[in-house]
Amino acid sequence: MLFFTHRSIIQSTIILLIFCGIISGQVVFKELSNYNLSTEDHAFFGITDSRQVVLLNGKWNVYPSNKEKEKKVSVNVPSVFDGEAELVFEKGFNISEKDLINNSFELVFLGLNYRADISINEIIIYRHAGGEFPFSVELTRDMLRSDSPNLLSVRLFYQLDSETTIPLKQRYLFAKNYGGIVHDVYLYKKPAINISKLSTSVGVNESGSYATIKLTSSVIDNSVQENFQSLDNIANLYLKTIVTSPSLDDIVTIPVTEFNLKRNKEIILEKEVRINNPVLWSPAAPELYNIRLELWQADKIVDIVERSEAIYKVEVSGNSFRLNNQDYKIVGATYIPSFDSFGDLVNYDQFEKDIRLIKETGFNAIRISKTVPHPYILYLCDHYGLLAFIELPIGMLPDKISQDPNFAERCRYFISSYINAYKKYSSVIGMGIGSSYLYAYDSHRALLSSLGEQIKANTDWITFASFGNMQIDAINNIDMYGIELLNKLPSDLQKEINDLQSKLGIGHVFISEATYTVNSGNTDGYVNKYSYEAQAKYYSDLIDYSQNNPLAGYFINSITDIDGDYASLLSGYDYNNTYKFGLVGENRATNRIAYKVVSSKLNNTEKVTIPIGSTRDDAPMVFILFGLMLALFMGVLVNSGKKFREDASRALLRPYNYYADVRDQRIMSPYHTAFLGVIIVIVNALVLSNMLFYLKTNVVFEKILLSFGSPVLIDVVNYLCWNPFNAIVWITVFGILLLLIVTLLIKFASFFIKQRVYLVSVYFAVIWAFLPMVFLIPLGIVLYRVLIANIVNIYIYISLFVLTIWVIHRLLKGIYVIFDSNPGTVYFYNIIFILFVLGGVLAYYEINNAAIQYILFTFKQYSILG
Repeated sequence: MLFFTHRSIIQSTIILLIFCGIISGQVVFKELSNYNLSTEDHAFFGITDSRQVVLLNGKWNVYPSNKEKEKKVSVNVPSVFDGEAELVFEKGFNISEKDLINNSFELVFLGLNYRADISINEIIIYRHAGGEFPFSVELTRDMLRSDSPNLLSVRLFYQLDSETTIPLKQRYLFAKNYGGIVHDVYLYKKPAINISKLSTSVGVNESGSYATIKLTSSVIDNSVQENFQSLDNIANLYLKTIVTSPSLDDIVTIPVTEFNLKRNKEIILEKEVRINNPVLWSPAAPELYNIRLELWQADKIVDIVERSEAIYKVEVSGNSFRLNNQDYKIVGATYIPSFDSFGDLVNYDQFEKDIRLIKETGFNAIRISKTVPHPYILYLCDHYGLLAFIELPIGMLPDKISQDPNFAERCRYFISSYINAYKKYSSVIGMGIGSSYLYAYDSHRALLSSLGEQIKANTDWITFASFGNMQIDAINNIDMYGIELLNKLPSDLQKEINDLQSKLGIGHVFISEATYTVNSGNTDGYVNKYSYEAQAKYYSDLIDYSQNNPLAGYFINSITDIDGDYASLLSGYDYNNTYKFGLVGENRATNRIAYKVVSSKLNNTEKVTIPIGSTRDDAPMVFILFGLMLALFMGVLVNSGKKFREDASRALLRPYNYYADVRDQRIMSPYHTAFLGVIIVIVNALVLSNMLFYLKTNVVFEKILLSFGSPVLIDVVNYLCWNPFNAIVWITVFGILLLLIVTLLIKFASFFIKQRVYLVSVYFAVIWAFLPMVFLIPLGIVLYRVLIANIVNIYIYISLFVLTIWVIHRLLKGIYVIFDSNPGTVYFYNIIFILFVLGGVLAYYEINNAAIQYILFTFKQYSILG
């Protein structure tokens, strides 16, 4: 069943497969109505005179893996879907007999999420262990057929979990993660005898007077036997290498000695090209050499491969970060592609607009963080001139998970896949192993060292990691150490940064992400925290700090707002879970003051004035109004008669005697009790809403909520934090329901004793047990203002905890009095019950989402644990 919704340009096609027994649960597919892939950019797709691309995008049949094939729906690929599912995607394609004889084929996926079994004509040819990175599969002739359509089948399983997937289920300020075949699929057609692989390694001498390009290529013969019945070898083959300078005025041609090649065999050829006075690539001048490999047989070209290559030199020293033998400061932005509700599924021209925006803003580098990069982004970085830092999408990694050998092996698989997919892009100078690491964990240090060693053994990339606090020391195989700043300036941590630079070296320390969240929108000035003006002032001060202090560089997080899977308290309540920390919004409009300030400072143009304004009081009047209303109601209740005052006095000072009267059914006023119960739950709601409103910008509180891995939980709490009036109403409703549930549970427990207990007696005992809560009415009026003063907060928390214990004690006393039971028995069973309920909830989230591990990680990150 299809439902259509329209936005300004993009049409989302939502396919609900829940009906007709198609799938258990709901899967929502989202397609770009105007998605159009052009292969005119030959260099990106590797198209030459001898090589072509056959797109497999378009309509695919999709059905759940556990259902009948007849129950199919048609879905466009690429597309994304919400929800967890195991689906089968099918697509038919034709290959002519001539093409099958004369060519080799490679099946290329630019990205699917998460795991997949890939089959051709019902034979599994590849198992993708997980991850959105590009990969390819060689197709042999015995897999394919020319007399009938070939069937490509992808059995895809999408479900992130808290312990084994990358990214993990719990992830802080990550973009929304979708399942599906999220990027393009195509056949890469090349000659039967072809240049199967090409890898390059560039070196520049100390003075920069010459450079060497080491070329390692392989030639393979996949020809059909019948074509060469009289030949054991394919003879007279040779490989010509042509290197052309960016200006096209310097061409180096290197012929290779003739060689013979047996059928189904491969030969590896190595050659080194020396270039004198090379044109060095840099962000200011992104000049690229062109490498062209021609495979010849006698006087006929058999295959052609072309690639762009940048020549430059990067060094990380103790004193500075260096590019082309000169000190260089990284001025970067994180780039997390997020487009409305489609993740990073977008037309290629939008990627180019984003890269152009980053370049025009004045940045010289990007860090593609918390996501797997689309390869076209890196291709654009080559041509526009942006140093590219890529990384594994890992964050908030608990100690126990980082110790797991299976998780480490999965990380190594990701790194190998990254290297295979991205090594050919010259702009990639560094690979990170993730974010929010803690040096204090031995397991984190061991994992970083091991993965860093793998990267260094296979590339010349810089290795880096981003850390969740400032307690960092040197780690083997890690070149650069990132500092994560959230709503804090480096000047606030001047001593800690200086100490790090002394230990590690200036060139090894950089600000991996400086984030300032916005939840107040536009105000009259930057003195109002979390406003767009305050964000502009924050980034202005960050740039000034970088210019005036020794630092390898910094990355502003982020160039755009993004949508996430989890609500963010720091970004305010937003239906789409939009994280408002970008220099521009998701619409890419450049009218935010933060963008204007950053662009003017980086491009040294006319200064943009940031208004100072005056502080705006954000304390909600609703707290005062509700507090005064409760005080009025309580005054009315106290003055309603002598009987209520006497009952209240005895219930507070002599609770045993009062509960004995309740048990013996002495005259009590149900109306007074009901009125008191309503006041109590509203008081409780008022105090809790005060605390939630205070905690709305507390990152520790947010990460603890995130630790449970429940989008619903954090979304509900986020809503209550940012809507105090609604919070009071909903917490009041919940409080009334909770009182009713407690009353019924106690009544149910009375069936297991001999003493007859009336429901009305339980009702009175429960309400009057909470009588001390009325003393919180004055506190409810001023609690938020007291908390933001941050002077006596610890005493308030202790007092509220003591009051809670007192109320529970009063309730248990009421139970054993009206049950006429042994106090010790009542205390024992109720404590067991409370521990069972709380332990059961924690056990559920620990078993399903490893919640306790993530909570301990959060405590460790913010030094709540030693």
